[in-house]
Amino acid sequence: MDRNPCKKHIPKWAALLAVLSLFLSSVWLWKSAVTGSIKHDEIKELLPAYYDPATVRSVRTEMTFESVPCQSCHEGKEQLQGNPKGVGVFHESIELKHGRNQHCFNCHHRLQPAEFSNFDGEQIGLANIELLCSRCHGTTYRDWLMGAHGRRIGFWDKAKGTQQLTVCIACHDPHWPIFKGLQAAPAPHVNPRAPKTTGKTEHAHERVEGG
Repeated sequence: MDRNPCKKHIPKWAALLAVLSLFLSSVWLWKSAVTGSIKHDEIKELLPAYYDPATVRSVRTEMTFESVPCQSCHEGKEQLQGNPKGVGVFHESIELKHGRNQHCFNCHHRLQPAEFSNFDGEQIGLANIELLCSRCHGTTYRDWLMGAHGRRIGFWDKAKGTQQLTVCIACHDPHWPIFKGLQAAPAPHVNPRAPKTTGKTEHAHERVEGG
């Protein structure tokens, strides 16, 4: 006599039916995968901008304006005065949207405008542009040095090689440093089957201008 009243016996025919159903389902899935009868979504090729490891901006090695070296006009014999955007036609096209910083010589050196200026008037070269940024963005500069801001390339194991910090202007336009709106990359493709038609029209996100 079975002393456990809660225990129920599964009929043999039910167990065989379950096993047979699983077997037939497996055969159908295998056949569908081999013959390609399951319709898949069309996976569009990603734009290179979504996986290109290059920085947003290229880092200059020489200060130029419209491919002309600054030294072609600025000989560095006397300090420049006034606002360069109001002199001639060369600098009027520059859009300066850098917070409260609305004057060229807050950053550029008056004697050598191809160089930059520290608070005490000492020149800062293009190769050390991060020192210019650190004048006003001290906490961000600290985070950048520690690796919490920006990007590093190279080796974690310094015994295998060195690390290189990506400078500020590789990502930020110094005249307009805030990032412009970017179009998001498509979501990961996780559903192998074609989605059901809902009747709704989906619109792709358009690029957001400005910033």
